[in-house]
Amino acid sequence: MRFLHTSDWHIGKPLRNQKRDSEHVAALEEVLAIARDQRVDALLIAGDVFDSAVPPPEAERIFFHFIGELVGAGIPAVIIAGNHDHPRRMNAYAPVLRHLGVRVVGEPVLAEEGGVIELPSLDGNETAVIATLPWVSERKVRDFESLMTEGKHLEEYADGVAAMLNHLCKSFRPDAINIAMAHVFVAGAKVPQESGERPLHTGLLYTIAPARLPTAPQYIALGHVHMPQDVGLSNAQYCGSLLQCDFGEAGQQKRVNLVDAAPGRKAKVEAVPLKSIRQLRNVGSAKQGVSLDEIRALAADVSDAYLKVFVKVDRPVPGLAEQVRELLPNAVDIVIERPEVAATEDSASWQKMTAPELFDAYYRQETGGNEPRPELAALFRQLHEEVTSAAD
Repeated sequence: MRFLHTSDWHIGKPLRNQKRDSEHVAALEEVLAIARDQRVDALLIAGDVFDSAVPPPEAERIFFHFIGELVGAGIPAVIIAGNHDHPRRMNAYAPVLRHLGVRVVGEPVLAEEGGVIELPSLDGNETAVIATLPWVSERKVRDFESLMTEGKHLEEYADGVAAMLNHLCKSFRPDAINIAMAHVFVAGAKVPQESGERPLHTGLLYTIAPARLPTAPQYIALGHVHMPQDVGLSNAQYCGSLLQCDFGEAGQQKRVNLVDAAPGRKAKVEAVPLKSIRQLRNVGSAKQGVSLDEIRALAADVSDAYLKVFVKVDRPVPGLAEQVRELLPNAVDIVIERPEVAATEDSASWQKMTAPELFDAYYRQETGGNEPRPELAALFRQLHEEVTSAAD
């Protein structure tokens, strides 16, 4: 059987204040085209379909339009919820979508309650047994423990997740193609400092070691980490997010995984690059900003990429952000990098200053020691006198 593994769509997620609906539409059209061209038996979506628990209507429209096109192409799908998805909301979709050949699992459940899905190949000659593990909260670990009949007390998150996976994998059969899907964070996975994922959910509390992943599956389709990568000794892979979700992911080649599997053999995995993805690019860095002159030289070389620009200045420049956006209209994030200027007056002496003296000191501090122009200082004094006179 042939599967297409994708995850972390984050439909509805903006980039700063920039909506990206059209990008999601284009990327999902490309995913659908790959699924059709490669004649896949099923699409595996490993969580974080939406970016929020209550997605905006347009995000749901994009998702259901894609599902409609997928069903029209005769391609089944298995979807699990991620930490950004609302589990009960995903479960609410499940009864209707199941009639269309799309299986949705919103919360971790026992194998016999829907945690394991059997899926025939399109030609009917093979069967896949798919163990599904959506995002597991701490509370769900405790709930699952109460359902287990083995009597083992699970005290740590990693133990609970490993027990869930092992329980689900007991349903595998030697004559079937055995696949696991999980939305988890595996220790050692690479996560950029400025990633689109929530830092709390990639911390130590929610981490499982690669050695805790089951070895029985022929392939483990992982979701949650946005950088595509192999994980551990088992045939487990993160295919990564659909789009470059934040500037820590700038330059990443986004992809889907084409997975060919037969009973009793390790699956063969081919990374298929996505070509429709609009790029994110950092101009300069936090350690090395660029000057306005350098930005002018770069202006013709950034195509349609969204930009995060680190601007280096040695003094305040009125309207600097506007100047940068005139040169780089796709700059959605502008960071001003200035050398720290030591205060010329200590705080104790400030308490003894008059308001005009404080204004002069503030101006010197903010402009690297320059004195305010006489007309500016006079204007401040005039305004201060008017305010204090009105107060009296």
